[in-house]
Amino acid sequence: MTTPRFFKVERSQHAYLTFITESYEGLCTVSTVDNKNGIIRVLPSEGQEQDLEGLIRALQEEIGMEEVVDEMWPMPQTTSTKLA
Repeated sequence: MTTPRFFKVERSQHAYLTFITESYEGLCTVSTVDNKNGIIRVLPSEGQEQDLEGLIRALQEEIGMEEVVDEMWPMPQTTSTKLA
């Protein structure tokens, strides 16, 4: 079972993020959970957590997405994380 992770992304970067994640077919699924606040959910495909982690790190540097940690979107217990 994979664990979703949640990130805050500038709304102006949502289309770019979608384009990039879809180019990595089968890596993860990305969904918007709070459009007003720019919160997205990233759900890795089974066995793709390590590859996804590298992409997440690159996107954090490139577009400034930040992992969200609070009671509504809890941080996963593992550091692991399907971009469609």
